[in-house]
Amino acid sequence: MFGIGLVTIDNRFYDDLGDKWWDPRGPLGTLHDLNPARFGYFERVARSLDGVRVLEVGCGGGILAESFARAGSLITGVDLSEPSLRVARRHSRSNNLVIDFAAARGESLPFADSSFDVVVSADFLEHVSDLDQVVGECARALKPGGLFLYDTINRTLRARVIAVWLLERVLGLIPPNTHDANMFIKPAELEAIMARHGIENRETRGLEPESGPVGALLSFIKTGRLGAFKISGGTSISYVGYGVKIEEDVGPF
Repeated sequence: MFGIGLVTIDNRFYDDLGDKWWDPRGPLGTLHDLNPARFGYFERVARSLDGVRVLEVGCGGGILAESFARAGSLITGVDLSEPSLRVARRHSRSNNLVIDFAAARGESLPFADSSFDVVVSADFLEHVSDLDQVVGECARALKPGGLFLYDTINRTLRARVIAVWLLERVLGLIPPNTHDANMFIKPAELEAIMARHGIENRETRGLEPESGPVGALLSFIKTGRLGAFKISGGTSISYVGYGVKIEEDVGPF
């Protein structure tokens, strides 16, 4: 566990999920609801993922990694939670998907420089204690000209109310202390960190329920699900985006 402000994040919650990682009506149902829109955006940005070497940092139980594998990617997923990785391996094998999962910290990736065409970190950056180090490691593992794909939560009052107060404390969709709103990341902050490590941000878009906050709440009351998500122009809660690692200038011979 680690803390910032008055909230203590307990990432051990992910160790205890087991097969609930893959229960669309379970504690991570929101990830299943938003994953089609999120992955659809990443796939459009990449244009083609067939045969592309992809690293997912913070892969958890493998929800997003399986989407990349189905698109033909040569996907490697890393996470610090060994129990989550066991679930990810078992589920991917049961679906005849080839995914390489490994235990590793985002702050110290066990890969050589420039090993991957794409590095993705989704629903993870707002949980790490050293954001600069994690992004730096992502950049190091990424080939020049490669894509850095991300999604995370904006540090706004609206995001605090919805992600923490509503989803955690009122609806119980997310276990208490899953998030610390002080660790949410403003897009400009993430863009600046990316730039320090040689990644140029190219686009930032919003990620929100198709039916809007009120419609999503009504859907939850009726079905226990928030419903489908969409890519939008509003980034006040969650956002997705991508950057490109700048080609190195080797200078004159």
